[in-house]
Amino acid sequence: MSGTGLKALRAADPQRVGPYRLLARLGAGGMGQVYLGRSQGRRLVAVKVVHPHFADNAVFRRRFTKEIAAASRITGFYTAQVIDADADADPPWLATEYIAGPSLQDAVEANGALPEISVAALGAGLAEGLRAVHSQNVLHRDLKPGNVLLAQDGPRIIDFGIARAMDAPTQSLTLMGTPGYMSPEQYLGGDLEPASDVFCLAAVLIFAATGRHPFGEGPVDALGYRVRHVDPDLSGVPASLRPLIAAGLEKDPGDRPATGEFLDRCSALVADEGMALPETFTTMIAIRVAETEVFTGKAGTDDHGAHPARDEGKRPPADRPGSSPAPRPVTGERPRARPPAKPAAAVMAGVVGVVFVALLIAVVGGSDSKGSNDGDASTSTTSRSTGRTGDRGSARPSPSPDRTWKAFDDISVNDCLDASGDPWNPGGWREDMPRAVSCGESDAYLKVAEVGETSSACASKPLDGESYWESPAHDGGRIYLCVERQFRHGECFLGKRGRKPGRAAISGYGLMTSWRCDENDLPQEYSYVLQFTGYYKSRCPRGSLAWDFRRGVLCAKVV
Repeated sequence: MSGTGLKALRAADPQRVGPYRLLARLGAGGMGQVYLGRSQGRRLVAVKVVHPHFADNAVFRRRFTKEIAAASRITGFYTAQVIDADADADPPWLATEYIAGPSLQDAVEANGALPEISVAALGAGLAEGLRAVHSQNVLHRDLKPGNVLLAQDGPRIIDFGIARAMDAPTQSLTLMGTPGYMSPEQYLGGDLEPASDVFCLAAVLIFAATGRHPFGEGPVDALGYRVRHVDPDLSGVPASLRPLIAAGLEKDPGDRPATGEFLDRCSALVADEGMALPETFTTMIAIRVAETEVFTGKAGTDDHGAHPARDEGKRPPADRPGSSPAPRPVTGERPRARPPAKPAAAVMAGVVGVVFVALLIAVVGGSDSKGSNDGDASTSTTSRSTGRTGDRGSARPSPSPDRTWKAFDDISVNDCLDASGDPWNPGGWREDMPRAVSCGESDAYLKVAEVGETSSACASKPLDGESYWESPAHDGGRIYLCVERQFRHGECFLGKRGRKPGRAAISGYGLMTSWRCDENDLPQEYSYVLQFTGYYKSRCPRGSLAWDFRRGVLCAKVV
């Protein structure tokens, strides 16, 4: 496991989880926060601490226990192995092998597409990793560029957080995965086989070879339609790999090659060249290794000494309508970050990397010694900006953000928003920018579950009424608000025609709408106005339709 970069611990972060001392933040995922930790025997691990709103749910704990047992069976060169876990802890946690390297997504976004031989070597490594997963009767279910790490000795498949044993008595019908990297059968909610992970593997290789997502970008419903009905864009994929990748993306699982065929054909292209990566990629890996050395105590800390500097920064309170904007500190120009020199030897690479990262941490992760509010706001804002892939370490002052970006920056986790989906413009929102309102108001349609730096941080499940709202770009980065639809009794939303005549179906984007119950002029793709009658653990009131939703059932009637 790894994130988009190591960051100093914050004041609210725990110092230990189980027997592991925490050293730095690695990132956040759909299930919780991930930290770099160290065992008593000084082994480095990635510790995932489950988010409290999952930890409080008994159903989740039972599922988490099963997933730990499934993931613990997996071994292999190209997977990050589960080392330890405690499903009964408060909150539950999982420790896996730590991999010092960027994700494939971050590396390609920063450096561009990989050359042919590198893509083939990547395909061979991932195929071997999946074969190890499938040999233990487990599916990954969420293979995507963000779940592939590039290490010095090859790629690693990470994050089995939603993996599910194939021999489980039942499989959830809730969508689990990342839109655009899910197989057609995942969207349909049926039983899955290893061929589903093969589809995801082929999609990941397209991204590696072209820098594009195989089915483009857009709202979840649009991506789901393309995955199920439209051929992927293979332009830019090397001719030697195109037939194999195309076969891996067949709509029918039975038409896809097995992982063994992927492994054989990719290995034949690589011959003995190994995982050869362009210099820009290897430099990025070297920086992550050096960054790790700073946080693991080679810069002067140990298990019995002082802790690394913690990031004391907190987000300033969100401005509310009618209030004066909170004062923003003037951060000034950023020091120009010196690019790491081309290593002449391994020792020189380590020295240069540590110096580079120490400078980066001093600029990004340092906290204000006086502890003032202005200093806290400065630290928070700078951390978020430099944590994104767009930061280039330029000496120029950052451009002033526009009012829309500022509106996104003012939103915090647990804020409620008055926006809802625009059914006339699928993927859009009826409001131009987010605005926080009291969660008790009738127009509090959305609640912010997470604030991330990439869309993958949201891990949204469309049929659970989850989505994300993307800010305009500023200073090379964006803000992603991970939002959950909030329903009130009697409120209406939109539904589609079901598979059987006269039956209504819910859709990811229909759930995000708010519709007048007496309005009959519906957008073309919708057929029903549905009125929310409740959300229950198992059964709906008489006369209501029911759909699996979050950890219970969503109940509504046709009006």
